Amino acid sequence: MRSIIGLLKGESDVTRSTQRLKEAGLPEDRISVFTQENAIRKILGCEPTCVVSRYAVWGASIGIAVYALFALFAGLCQCNLLHFGQAFGFGTFLGGILAGTIVGGGLGALVGAAEFEQDSHLYVQGARMGGRVIVIQASEADADRVKLILEQEKALGVKAL
Repeated sequence: MRSIIGLLKGESDVTRSTQRLKEAGLPEDRISVFTQENAIRKILGCEPTCVVSRYAVWGASIGIAVYALFALFAGLCQCNLLHFGQAFGFGTFLGGILAGTIVGGGLGALVGAAEFEQDSHLYVQGARMGGRVIVIQASEADADRVKLILEQEKALGVKAL
């Protein structure tokens, strides 16, 4: 099953589109209409905390990998060349991990915030302006036909989730 989403202008468009979808053989229980921002974001899978935290974790992981390698190399070089103890090398390594977490996590959170807003903008803004977001659960075979019907009904942002 695939979810097909689109933004319709008003209630009359929803009624007409729903009727055409039912005539095409889709059961009514597979057609959902949303007008509230939280429900739309949930359907899109882009709730703010989920998206931002996911990107922050990825960013921190990449930051740790990069910074830890440099810190390990720097710690080993400094210990060998300058005759520091192993504690200094270990401290440099931990400092690299901390720096990677902070820098990578911060950058990841910024990217996640932008991604969150980009994915949901059309549908959330459309609903705020009186539009309706329609989501249809369709089989793989019916997905293209559902998209075509929504596009013929002048739905905006028609895509498979």
